[in-house]
Amino acid sequence: MNTNEESNSKKVKKSIESQISSNEQFLKQLIGDDSIFIYHIEDNSKRFEDTYKMCDVLSKQFSNLVKKKTEPNYFLCIKINNQKIIQACAGIQQEILKNNPLLEKSIVKIETLHITLLACYLQDKEEIDLFNSKLVDNKRLLFENLNNKFEITFKGLSTFRNQVVYVDLIKDDHFNKLIQMQKELVKIAQLINVPLFEKSFSPHMTLMKLSKAKSLIKKGIKKIDKQFYEHLNETEFGIEPVNQIHLCSMREKHPETGFYKIEWDVDINENEKLTIQK
Repeated sequence: MNTNEESNSKKVKKSIESQISSNEQFLKQLIGDDSIFIYHIEDNSKRFEDTYKMCDVLSKQFSNLVKKKTEPNYFLCIKINNQKIIQACAGIQQEILKNNPLLEKSIVKIETLHITLLACYLQDKEEIDLFNSKLVDNKRLLFENLNNKFEITFKGLSTFRNQVVYVDLIKDDHFNKLIQMQKELVKIAQLINVPLFEKSFSPHMTLMKLSKAKSLIKKGIKKIDKQFYEHLNETEFGIEPVNQIHLCSMREKHPETGFYKIEWDVDINENEKLTIQK
């Protein structure tokens, strides 16, 4: 225990001791079940020692809990199904690998291609179902501007700090509707206190990212060189009709499709229809 911890510990100990000596009833209310302590009320020194030990244990447990960083475990997304887009993405990946085969570990598998709408933390099935029901209750608000036709056009390649290579979206009316829909999704999540992990929304479809292969950084590969793909920057990938949004698990994949496990879908074009994945 360092000097600061000793100092804090002494302060806590002194404070508790003062409260015990002045008000035994307060101690009982503070610590709850008296059965874990010595039953000799007159033996204040021994009682205090046991009390302090318990407080110290609880303090450490609380500190460990606070230090644990909550990480996203689910995300809302648009799944890419257009085979023309998928094959074009695979072609780009292979072209980059011709220049540096080691980058293979950074490739995003084509069966998992998607656009992330938001990343969140959901603790259990109850929270998953609650998020589900709130989206269904607000489907009209979410999709009222889509006019039963919503499609995303992919064209061009871009990068985030040379760490991520992604396919860009055409900035048309559908793109603007996508931005608005995502804002409404965030509002609904915030209404039920769902922890979110996206500070800003920049819709894209990731093809490669170095964070998938930290071993590459150890080998001195710290970026995906633009020269590997800049001649493909104007590639037209195609149009993806959007009919559903999906809540997916970040930690599980579907054993047959290879895509992320889908907890549920919300159908954009049918106001009453909701599909729950088993």
